[in-house]
Amino acid sequence: MASFMKKYKHIFISLMLITACSSNEVLNKLSINSEAEINISGRWVFVGDYQSNQKKISKAIDQSSGIIYRRIKTTGVFQEVQDKSPKKNAWGVAHLFFKNAKILRITQTDYALYIDFNRSIVEEYDFGELKKITLGNVSASRSSGWNDTQYQIDTLDNYGMKITEKYKISDDSKALTRSIIFRGKNLNDTEIVQNFKRESL
Repeated sequence: MASFMKKYKHIFISLMLITACSSNEVLNKLSINSEAEINISGRWVFVGDYQSNQKKISKAIDQSSGIIYRRIKTTGVFQEVQDKSPKKNAWGVAHLFFKNAKILRITQTDYALYIDFNRSIVEEYDFGELKKITLGNVSASRSSGWNDTQYQIDTLDNYGMKITEKYKISDDSKALTRSIIFRGKNLNDTEIVQNFKRESL
């Protein structure tokens, strides 16, 4: 038995490495506290060409293998006819949880961040959360919390598509930068930056 193990030791090691590399990625838990007293509450208005920025986001999603997923079985988000077939092996669904708007209304409490993306539902991001999120029959993992002086939200699906959002306020609290990184299953990153100005507290 010992000689058998010695003879095929390299094969066992290779199999163990392959198994380890093929395991699903997991998100890291982010901090519940920021490095400084930071409050990004306010009504933030997009600065620049919003439509052009939207096109960049759509392109980044497409390059990240984001499926055009029309047949989501959930109230209000269901289409009987899928108007475009998904690309082969393009099964990333993390972007279905991504929200975007020209005006962001942000409320920060001691325990969470609430972001109104100009929709009927306000998104809640608890500090230090790490949980599964669902939309109809699709799901992903989400982690949110503080990363130094930025607020970070990570969304990762089972297909390797990952979206990272980072919110950073300027020193004078009059400007907000939102950095969005789309990562496909091929591990290529596409970063898009959005700038907002404070309209009111």
